[in-house]
Amino acid sequence: MGLFSSLINRKFKNIAGDRYEEISRRYREFLLLPEEFVLPEVNSILMPIDRFSGEIPEELYETLSAYLGASVTLVYISEKRTLSLIEQTLGKMEAEKLKNAKIEFAEGMLARIAPRLEELGLRVERRYFIGSKADDVIGLVGEGFDLLVVSRSYGSEVTKTSPVSPIVLKIVQHLDKPVLVY
Repeated sequence: MGLFSSLINRKFKNIAGDRYEEISRRYREFLLLPEEFVLPEVNSILMPIDRFSGEIPEELYETLSAYLGASVTLVYISEKRTLSLIEQTLGKMEAEKLKNAKIEFAEGMLARIAPRLEELGLRVERRYFIGSKADDVIGLVGEGFDLLVVSRSYGSEVTKTSPVSPIVLKIVQHLDKPVLVY
């Protein structure tokens, strides 16, 4: 008996009776078959962070330690649109102050996270630029990263009614690569 049949049998043991075949047929598309249990090889990881991402949980560091020798690109993207709005409303000088404050904050976050990842045996590259958080992450992953690791609050705060930020939802919907949302 295959893994799939075993799972269905366990789940519906003493409940399904002669409906087992129907249940098995209906739920086959939701369960992984044995050949689908193959984990993809991960050599390069993209990890976008921002002020909403917060601290990285210890469990994530433990998970990433499984990818010994992989390269991790930590990227902090400041929204170009926000800086443009500040420049239009408050002037170029205030926009420059905000930009410098964002760069300083980004460098601090990258400097805190990078050493922890390097301790795990990962190679780390740090990047900072101004652009679109969603579109640039989608574009970067398409350039050849094997895995995206992103906070569920990347890009905006989460709420009880929206436990994942709209930016993360947009990113995940546009990718065909594995994504780890923490």
